[in-house]
Amino acid sequence: MIKLIASDLDGTLIPEGTQTIDPDFWGELEKLLEQGYLFYAASGRQYANMRRLFDGYADRMGFISENGAIVTEKEQVIFVDELPRKLMVSVAEDMIRFPETEICLSGVRACYIRPRTDWFADQIENVLKNATERFEDPASIDDQIVKASVYIHDFDKNVSFIQSFLREKYGAQADFVTAGNGWLDMIMEGSGKGKALEFVMERQGISPEEVMVFGDNQNDISMLKLVSNSYAVESAKPEVRACASHTCESVSKILREFLKM
Repeated sequence: MIKLIASDLDGTLIPEGTQTIDPDFWGELEKLLEQGYLFYAASGRQYANMRRLFDGYADRMGFISENGAIVTEKEQVIFVDELPRKLMVSVAEDMIRFPETEICLSGVRACYIRPRTDWFADQIENVLKNATERFEDPASIDDQIVKASVYIHDFDKNVSFIQSFLREKYGAQADFVTAGNGWLDMIMEGSGKGKALEFVMERQGISPEEVMVFGDNQNDISMLKLVSNSYAVESAKPEVRACASHTCESVSKILREFLKM
C-alpha cells in the first residue's frame, strides 16, 4: 500500500519554462494530506523557493531540496549532504571557465552567484526569489555548499561539450546531470534525490513498495530507480523514461486515479 508520494517540480509538476504548479494538483494534494498520505516535493530548487510555492502546505509536507542535499520537515533541516570543500572549489573554478555558463553554488543559508548577465541575476534574485549572495572566489564562501550548478546559455548547443568535459575530469567522484530549464547540476557519487528519499523512508519506516515517485530529468533518475511505483512524465528524455516503471501525462491525473482506488 502506498504511504508516501514524492514528486519533482520543474518539468513534472511545473510545466517547462514556467514558475507555476499545475493548478489541478492542489485539489489532489489536499486529498492526499487529508487521508494521511505523506507528500515530499523533490527538486533542485532552494528550500525557501520551494516553500513559497507550497505556501499553506509547508507545515503538512516535506521538502527534498537542492537535488537531495537538504531535507526539511516542519521548518527544520533534518538532513544535509555537504560537498567536499576542495572538490567543490575545483569544480566551481572549472564551471566558471566556460563563457556560456552562469554559476550558482547552493549553500544551507543562501545560494551564491557570479552573474555574467543581468538576466541571470534577475532570474535568481527576482523571479525565483532565492536568498542570494554574490561571490568572486568560491573558496571564500562561508557556508556549507551542497550543490554546484551552471545555467548554460544556448543549452542544446553547448550542454554536451560542457557535460562531457566535467564528467571526464570528475567522473570518479561525481556526475553532472541535466536538471531542466537550461541547468546542469553536479551530483556526488551515491548522492542525489535517491539518497535523500532513502533517508526519509528509513526515518518514516516505509519500504520502497510503499512509495510513489514522479520525475522527468536526469537528476530524478536515482529517485525513479529506487522504487517500483515510479513515473516519468511523457515529455521526459528516453534515458529517464527507461529508468521509470511507468510513464504518465501528468502527476495530477495519476493521483486522481490513485485516490479513487
